[in-house]
Amino acid sequence: MPYAVVNPSMTEQERHIIISVWNDMTLRKKLEDNPYSLTHDELSALKNNDRLDIELKGLQNDVSVKNVFTKIRG
Repeated sequence: MPYAVVNPSMTEQERHIIISVWNDMTLRKKLEDNPYSLTHDELSALKNNDRLDIELKGLQNDVSVKNVFTKIRG
């Protein structure tokens, strides 16, 4: 029996996150196995996810730096 990743009790935002993550994993596997089979939209989705990852890592670093300065000043 397959495991249900998205369940009815999830919020809409949680569903979107789960679907995005699983879709990204599926597209990356497809890219690895048969890169020429990807559509323009699929390639764009991967590119957008890569951009988002970079932005999120930058924000995470900013927060980490702010936390360090707060501890130093405190």
